[in-house]
Amino acid sequence: MGCRATLVVNRAALAIPPRARPAARKASKFVLAVRCQSASFGNILKVLIIKNGVWPMSRGSIGAPFVASLLTAALSPLSLAQSGGMLEEIIVTAEKRATTIQDTPIAVTAFSGTELDRALISKSLDMQFNVPNMLMSKDNFTTAAISIRGIGNQAIGAAADSGAGTHFNGVYLNNGRIFETEFFDAERVEVLRGPQGTLYGRNTTAGVINLITRKPEDELGGNINLEVGNYDHVKVKGALNLPLGDSFSQRFSLFSLQRDGFVDNTFSGGDIDGRDMVALRSSTRWSGESTEVNLVVNYMEEDSTRMRGSNQRCLRDPDGIIGCLPSGLANQRTHSNATVTGFLVNNLVASVTGLDFPDDDFVNSVVNDDPRKQHLDFKPRYEVDDWMASFEVEHDFENFTLTWLTGYHHSDLNARNDYDFTVASEPWPVSVTVDRGPDGPIPVDRAYSSDRSTTTPEQVSQEIRLASDFEGDWNFLVGGFWLDYQSEVHYYVYSAALELFGATFGVPEQQRLFDNDTLSYELETWAAFGELYWQATDKLRLTLGLRYTEEEKRARQRTVYLGFLDNPMAEDGGYNDFAGTWEEPTGKFNATWDINNDIMAYATLSRSYKSGGFNPISADSVLLEQNPGLAYFDPEYINAFEVGIKSRLLENTLQANLTYFYYDYEGLQISKITQQTSLNENFDAAIQGFEGELAWLPTTNWRITANIAWLDTEMDGGTSLDPADINQMGTTDFIANAVNSNLYFGPGCPEGQLTCAGIEANLDGNQLPNAPEFSVNLGVQYTWPLDNGMELVAGTNYYWQDEFYTRVFNTPNDTVDAWDVWNATLTLYSAERSWFAEAWGRNLNDDDHVTGQYVGDQNVGLATNQFLLEPRTYGITLGYNF
Repeated sequence: MGCRATLVVNRAALAIPPRARPAARKASKFVLAVRCQSASFGNILKVLIIKNGVWPMSRGSIGAPFVASLLTAALSPLSLAQSGGMLEEIIVTAEKRATTIQDTPIAVTAFSGTELDRALISKSLDMQFNVPNMLMSKDNFTTAAISIRGIGNQAIGAAADSGAGTHFNGVYLNNGRIFETEFFDAERVEVLRGPQGTLYGRNTTAGVINLITRKPEDELGGNINLEVGNYDHVKVKGALNLPLGDSFSQRFSLFSLQRDGFVDNTFSGGDIDGRDMVALRSSTRWSGESTEVNLVVNYMEEDSTRMRGSNQRCLRDPDGIIGCLPSGLANQRTHSNATVTGFLVNNLVASVTGLDFPDDDFVNSVVNDDPRKQHLDFKPRYEVDDWMASFEVEHDFENFTLTWLTGYHHSDLNARNDYDFTVASEPWPVSVTVDRGPDGPIPVDRAYSSDRSTTTPEQVSQEIRLASDFEGDWNFLVGGFWLDYQSEVHYYVYSAALELFGATFGVPEQQRLFDNDTLSYELETWAAFGELYWQATDKLRLTLGLRYTEEEKRARQRTVYLGFLDNPMAEDGGYNDFAGTWEEPTGKFNATWDINNDIMAYATLSRSYKSGGFNPISADSVLLEQNPGLAYFDPEYINAFEVGIKSRLLENTLQANLTYFYYDYEGLQISKITQQTSLNENFDAAIQGFEGELAWLPTTNWRITANIAWLDTEMDGGTSLDPADINQMGTTDFIANAVNSNLYFGPGCPEGQLTCAGIEANLDGNQLPNAPEFSVNLGVQYTWPLDNGMELVAGTNYYWQDEFYTRVFNTPNDTVDAWDVWNATLTLYSAERSWFAEAWGRNLNDDDHVTGQYVGDQNVGLATNQFLLEPRTYGITLGYNF
């Protein structure tokens, strides 16, 4: 282990727990920071406040005997085993100021750079195995599905927001792509669980994910990592730190990943779902006596064969009425007679031309039992350019710290996929040429379709905060936030059926496709927020937080779909204006009690909200003819109660953090696809749960961790029409096939109507989507100190999660079975910690677990797209520090 001591004159430069700040002032602002690094235990950072050679003790600080050990270690390298294994302190900014996790009265999980490597967390999708009650997956369109405590983003559309706020160095990203790249050169990643309606505010009903990058340092140095593995996996990560004088320092870092695809395309040969991506980052730091300025610019690009979905499942309807039966999932293809292809071609084109088209285009299509083998006639493409920047100025006055944070983000995404996940087996009696946009025209003589998603978000944000640091019992933090965001969003479907129908019935070429088009989506929001802190006694601290938010959303949107909806050749281009304004006060009350130096308890009452929006719907939709109010959906509101205990026991070798929470949720936004649009609805729900995070160092060689989570979610009333089961029988009885949305002609329709959309399902008592009831993570690590000073560290991690549903209807085809996964590492560190060699393996059982799924609409016969855990991967990483 190596340790380094730093004497700091400016107290704002380090994380000092609030209760220790008066002692820091009396110490004439002299602070000694001792940082030790061990391959076994990561970073240990302790802040020692000195006055006349005395270290005042507070909860979270360390005793005098160990202080002496650290001071000695700061001057000469010692093995951690010589001074006893101690749990590391990780500094977080969950409260918009630097504190340790154990001093932060929030359910927060944080990973230092060392912790990320130790837990094999290279990207955001890996975090779910190490964060209680967190679920992550790819979704059906262009983002990640993030769920924390059962709350995520179930709404779809340009005006729909995620409940989990993602941040880059504190900058809120409205449509970021952090989930696609990896956590290279990261100082830490923080996950705040639960609503954060005061300091973070915007759309954080689920929680917050914050990536903090490493800042430039005052010494010349850097690192380089080379990783190779199966699937021709080659990853390079590195950083170079350059001191540029007494005040300036510069850091450059890079990331590159190339690997073959996880999926074999048995139709065209070769593999798909591969990666070819690179990211570069520049970090500049200027530090004066009272001011620090940090500028970080991050660029990422990808040109891959990344698949949006991994597999498609269907229990085939033999009658071709609905396509896929709602009574379960099977490895079969949808009956194409129930799709838009069957309706347009078999019914309409055939009746005019007299040509004989197949009853089921996919009746003999190739189906592989292995989901890693797909038979696709379109090779997926995934292209993205992404810029992020954060500019932070922090100035320390005598009793105040002023922080100004500017953020910028711009992205350009173009993703294309095989729309029907198969190759039609039955030929048509006629050929057509399908225009696929940037992928060019293709002549086909059978059913064929591909889709394309594009988005070009751009945002600028400003945040300013003023935090006090008075000697008395009262302190405060006040701030303001402003965000200007705009984007253009398209979802296209290119189809042989649309082309053939258009050519037959004289539809202009510009309309022979489906294009859900949001020409210009604009969001402007601002907020004022603040927290008041009262140190009521030496052990009791009270916090009152308030936030006021205003948001305005505007869009020009249309849906081009043959001649059925908006006309792009009209004078206004077929566009219609949608707009909405929302405003809401939110806040929290927190009480934190230091039971003793090792145990802290807290209780929090909070209220958060997520603004409403408008659906990505055509003004000519039949849904709006029936109910104009369906153009919009309402805000979400959450009232939350949380109690927790954070403790360090057994002489700082056992950490036990426990949390219980209860949510009263009003207006939860949940989407379904019907009538060729995403329809977002609002429902009420109740949620409660428990989380336990444990870490134990029984000896200097062993490290044992455990995360245990329980989640109970329940819909509180509400009904909704299930597009996949409109008769509520799980059969095709009383259902007539119709394009876009089938018709029901059985008992239960409104009086006087022979047919209707269907019978609504009663949702009362149903579980929320993406909310497994139980999940467990167990980790074990053992370190062998070698005679030559080197260390060999072996670790394994096991994760298990309960079954869960992917829709509020809780039907058999919504069910994802319980699954588990093993990961393992074996790492050799040099005596000087200048290099390491690691062998690693993920998903050692090579299981094809489902992480999420999405039911398509009647146009695709209600087939279910699934997203899978990555298969077994293994490899070797070599790292060198200089």
